[in-house]
Order: sequence, then C-alpha cells, then structure tokens
Amino acid sequence: MSAVYMHVITSRDAWIGAELAERLDWQISFTNEEVEEIDRALRAARDRNLALLQIDRDTFPLPTVARKLASCAQEVERGLGVVVLSGLPIERYPDDEAGMVFWGLGAYLGLPVMQNPRGELLGHVKDYGRQFGQINVRGYETNAHLPFHTDGCDEVGLMCLRRAKAGGASSVVSAATLHNELLRRYPEYLPPLYRGFHYIRREAALTEAGVTPHRVPVFGQIDGLVSCRYIRAQIEAGAKRIGQPLTSLEIEALDCFDELARDPKLHLDMELQPGDIQLCNNYTVLHSRTDFEDWPEPGRERHLLRLWLTCRERRPLPPDFPQLNGYGLARLPS
Repeated sequence: MSAVYMHVITSRDAWIGAELAERLDWQISFTNEEVEEIDRALRAARDRNLALLQIDRDTFPLPTVARKLASCAQEVERGLGVVVLSGLPIERYPDDEAGMVFWGLGAYLGLPVMQNPRGELLGHVKDYGRQFGQINVRGYETNAHLPFHTDGCDEVGLMCLRRAKAGGASSVVSAATLHNELLRRYPEYLPPLYRGFHYIRREAALTEAGVTPHRVPVFGQIDGLVSCRYIRAQIEAGAKRIGQPLTSLEIEALDCFDELARDPKLHLDMELQPGDIQLCNNYTVLHSRTDFEDWPEPGRERHLLRLWLTCRERRPLPPDFPQLNGYGLARLPS
C-alpha cells in the first residue's frame, strides 16, 4: 500500500460520535445580551430595507457577538469541524427576518456562495413533494432519508425554523475517523477511495458534459492533511451515465464507507431545535438526515434555512482534489 494511506489522523477533527456526545465544546449558546445585540442589528437592517446582499459586517454590526462567531469559524475550519449555536428566540422573527439574521451571522463565518445555477443564496430545506432519486431533484427538496454526504462548498450552515411532526433528525460523522477505521480494519479499500470516481453533474446531467471528466477522490491528502468529498448517488449515476460499471472492489469500498458512517458509535445524532444553527466543514464532516413526517397544517411544516459558505482562509487541497465554491461567490450586481 502507498505510504500516503498509512497516516493515522490524530487532529481534533478525528472525533468519535459517542465521545463527542458527552462533550460541550461543540455546543455554543447566545446570551441574552448577545441576542439583544443581534436584534439591534436586525432592526437597523430592516429599517433601511436592506436586501440580503446588502447585509454584511458593516451593515449588520455585532461588536460582541463577532468574537463568538470568530471562535466558531475557527472551530469549524481548523478544529472539530462541527458546531451548533443555540439560544436564538426564533419564534419572535417572521421567516424573512429569521433569514436576515442567519445571513447577518453568516457574514462573520465566511463568504456566501450560490447554491445552484439559479443563483439561490439562502436555501429553504423543506418537503416540496418531490421524489428523491430523480436526476433533477435534490435531496433537501424531499422528506426522504439522506445518506451521509458532503455539500459542494467549504462550509454548510443550517438554521432550524420549525421541526417535523416526526423524524428529520440530523447526524454528522468525522471523515478523519472513517479514514482511521478503514486504515485499521479495511486498508484494502483506501486505494479505490483515493483514486476516486466520475460524478454525475446534476444540473448538466442531460447534456454532453453530464459527468466529471476526471475522477473525484473520496479522500485527498496533502502534507498529512486529509480531506473528504462524497455523494454516493452521484457516483453511481456517473458510472451508469458513462457506461463503466463500478468494480466489485469499488462497490465493496463504498459499502464499507457507508456502513462505517452509519455505525452509531462513530456518528453523532442530534435533534435541531427551532433557532439552532448547525455549522459543518464539508471537507472534514459528512452529514445525514432521517426521513420525516410533516404536520398537516399549512405553515407548520418542517423548515430549515441553509447557507453555503466559502472560508476566508481556504483549506489546502491536493491537485487532484478540486476545491468547490458552490456556484460562485454571491456579489452585488454591478
């Protein structure tokens, strides 16, 4: 085996879910004074009728909260890779104002990027009645179980507005821990994961450019720093599209990866409450969601807001591990 795979990861992002559940360093709460500061910034932005793209650190001033958010950003970028912020009284905000708060906080956590070719900046994660598995349907638009995966940006943030009637729990797992478990127990599966796979390009799936021309590694390593990118459904669709079935070893490696991620000892389950904000590093943490049943009453449905963020200090990645930036930085029209 190549020496590149023989590196056991011991950094803070190599956590065990069962152990992280007993710790508090990934759970951060806003104080009453900090909530008041956020409210003042919201009122100022609302009184000026600012659009989302006009809300930034200057127009959404948070002199005290900024220090807490800087610490959160550091933990997500260079530490555990996951943080949950709580304490926002979300019930006091209409949905549009909750979005302004989330966007304003995000301005201190990274640079917002577009989440699809339509230029969506603030995603709405809820059931639109669409069928998961269809090539032009994204999982967050359904009520289906979403297997462990990463998103196409540096960091993803979710703010819970309303919970489902049942289900919809969130789970996260450390990519470094999965790498360590594979190295310890199933080292034969690391080479195909480092070699990578052709991905379907969802928005271009029906065009000639529907598949990535080069293989995208599941794991990439540079100077001992391991990063991960993984969406199995797009891997399988890519193989089908180009007419090159996955080998038995590749299928075994993917199955093993998924099985380890599902191990209740390795991943961390959480129930996001209204007002909670979950932040994840897409290179060090994979996330998942259980299926859910919605409330029948209109306006009571499960609803989360989503931000895709680019880090101001970007993660070093190997040349064959392309750095994603959503669909481009969000910018004011010229």
